[in-house]
Amino acid sequence: MSEQRARLRINLSQREFEVEGSESFVSAYAERFDAWLAGMSEAFEPAPLPAPAPEPIAPSPRAPAAPAQSFGELLHRLPRAASDVDRILTAGYFAHQRSADRSFSTGEANALLTEQGVKVGNPSQCVRQNLIAKRVFKHLGRYRVSQTGLDHLRQMLGTELPG
Repeated sequence: MSEQRARLRINLSQREFEVEGSESFVSAYAERFDAWLAGMSEAFEPAPLPAPAPEPIAPSPRAPAAPAQSFGELLHRLPRAASDVDRILTAGYFAHQRSADRSFSTGEANALLTEQGVKVGNPSQCVRQNLIAKRVFKHLGRYRVSQTGLDHLRQMLGTELPG
């Protein structure tokens, strides 16, 4: 009598591993992984969350919203598989957050990436691809990140966006 094949998959970034074989073979590993993951979560407790900052009364219309983190930290949160188009969108979002008129230029986005040592082959083409995907739109000769762009960034970064 043959046993059915089974698979157990776990990704470390999302706490996943993969084991494939018979059901009994996989279930033996499943028990080991459960114990190991439980031990990991106890050994590496997350740092306590900082106390929430008081809400600002009302920012002046000319003052840009200060980003909650540096651009390097935001860029580091991108998945390794992120494309140059995604990197330009992330840099554009960061510049958009710092700008008084909530917009960015291709040069500003590229300069942010260059400061971090990230070379984008053709920044203008990357912005055009974001335009085509409706992740950004033109505004007075500059660009603004659209709601579609914000949703795309949230999906890539996996959390709320700063600012």
